[in-house]
Amino acid sequence: MHSQGNLEAYNKVYVAPIKNDVAKVLPRLLGRLQKAGFNAVEYKAENLPFTSQGSGFVLSPEGHVLTCAHVVGNQTNATLWIEGTRHLGRVVACDTNLDAAIIVVEGAPSVFHTVGFASDCKYQLGQDAFTMGFPLANILGSKPRLNKGLISSVVGLQDDPMELQISTEVQPGNSGGPLLNAQGEAIGMVAATINPWKVFAASGGTLPQNINFAIKAAPLLDFLAESKVSMPSGGRSTNSFEDITKSVALIRGGVVDEQRLKEKPLLCRCFYLALPGDHFGRIRIEFLDVTKISVVLTASEDKYIRAPENKVLDVMFEEICEKAFPDRPNPFGSKKKH
Repeated sequence: MHSQGNLEAYNKVYVAPIKNDVAKVLPRLLGRLQKAGFNAVEYKAENLPFTSQGSGFVLSPEGHVLTCAHVVGNQTNATLWIEGTRHLGRVVACDTNLDAAIIVVEGAPSVFHTVGFASDCKYQLGQDAFTMGFPLANILGSKPRLNKGLISSVVGLQDDPMELQISTEVQPGNSGGPLLNAQGEAIGMVAATINPWKVFAASGGTLPQNINFAIKAAPLLDFLAESKVSMPSGGRSTNSFEDITKSVALIRGGVVDEQRLKEKPLLCRCFYLALPGDHFGRIRIEFLDVTKISVVLTASEDKYIRAPENKVLDVMFEEICEKAFPDRPNPFGSKKKH
């Protein structure tokens, strides 16, 4: 048995599903975590602090924001952070075929900075292309990130003429952000990255690199015109990438309680080998810091264990509690030998 780490600073534990849970360890693990004093829930979409996260950009001073349809999903409302300020918005138009949606900020107290589309979007191979958005916001933070690449193709996946292929790095959370030219004008909207595992399977073991896609300006402008969204014309309404940071929005689908976003969550994972007769061949329980993506505590038995499963789990949780909450009474009693 070994473990390390103090978990006093964390206030929520999400228990990951256990693959091939033949011994039905998950409910026993969840019960022991709660007994140990953790606020523990199963890792399910309805239990998470939010269901989706992406980017968007402001098109009108009144607060019309363009983003991808998949960022808002089936939600009719959205929560936006613009220049660090939280706003509630209403989804007023959505085209899932184009993968575009418009959100209107409700009760906006002031005029917003905007991003303008380039007056003439002529795409060329090798043209510089910039993304601005909130990739991996839960890890990197809530400040906009700028990345530079180039236009790899003037068509998208399977030669889709409504898309561009770009080499600019795209991470989860970039979707819905503007694709910009060197002058800071919008020339499209970041939409997707190729699924690496599908390519891996289809190609016999090759992982793709920097194959990402953006929706071209023309279909987006048609969508905005059909939705009767007025916006600045004749090129950009900002003068620098620094100015554009004032016009991009971090977006989460639905109405998000900001307090939940302040949680310091842990992910609890369990791996085990079950043997006949209510015994583990081996078992490992680990806690990961979701923000830092690092293991902060582990407890494991790596060889055949003679004690029954419940006895082993209790002993492991004695050790976990000693390390996780050193200043609290241990609900599993004094440390036992087995």
